[in-house]
Amino acid sequence: MSTDVVTTVLAPAATYNLTDLATVRIELSIKATDTSNDAWLAGAIARMSQAVMTYTNRVFAPETVQDVIDIRRWRSRVPLDATALQLSRWPILAVTSVIQTLEDGATTLVLVAGTDFRIDAKNGRLIRLDSTTGREKIWEPFLVVAIYSAGFGAAVTETHTVPATPYKVVVAGSAIFSCDQLVTYANGTALTPVAANPAQGQYTVAAGTYTFAAADLGQALTFNYCTAALPGDVVDAVIELMTTRFRAKGRDGNLIQRDQPNLGTERYWFGSAPGQKGPFPPDIAATLDYYHSPVVG
Repeated sequence: MSTDVVTTVLAPAATYNLTDLATVRIELSIKATDTSNDAWLAGAIARMSQAVMTYTNRVFAPETVQDVIDIRRWRSRVPLDATALQLSRWPILAVTSVIQTLEDGATTLVLVAGTDFRIDAKNGRLIRLDSTTGREKIWEPFLVVAIYSAGFGAAVTETHTVPATPYKVVVAGSAIFSCDQLVTYANGTALTPVAANPAQGQYTVAAGTYTFAAADLGQALTFNYCTAALPGDVVDAVIELMTTRFRAKGRDGNLIQRDQPNLGTERYWFGSAPGQKGPFPPDIAATLDYYHSPVVG
């Protein structure tokens, strides 16, 4: 597909870490009362997670993004898969809106899921449909703006009533909360997320806890958000990397042999492992290669 894609994160993931401190502590057999390594482990988790995301060219945790997709270059050639519009993130969890800007640059057309397009969630594609026949058709060479949530997890919808002071609602999936997908009144009107001090019709959200203004007391609201469920093999890869880094912590990286009379010899591996071409050993690279995302644009 020949397109230009500009991606903007609208609701970032609550965390981009691909494992957590408790899981790593169990793997390393660190006692619950021993917190002496926690600061190092927390930093290493963030660094290893970033390394994996860089290698695979993707974000695993769900977040809400906007893709601005320029498909006007299709005028010069029509690709074989022109019925499918490739988004920059997948798997898709929920699509908020898809809007076309027509040739005059002022007229917009709001496309309806199931009528004007269908969603290939696994592969992150929008399939253009003829609204009359329901058959697939080629995407018109216009500008398309798609707002959607994508990543490994689930899209959740639930309802709550704003309680009295402190006007906070903790959603059911707060323990694995990843990103907000807006809150609406019973009539469908969306409230506006803000950074702090919400007024009527506004809210703040942090780690699955939503805070509202006193003026919205008693309002029945619909909460839309995403939870995270990271692939187990990716989590295992990060934990394996963490284990290797932890066991090597504090030693001289250039030491490749130490002879100890009556005790034996120690040799430390450093540099690349046999067959290693990138930053990770071959077994971990093989796991992560499955998730590698090509550059879209």
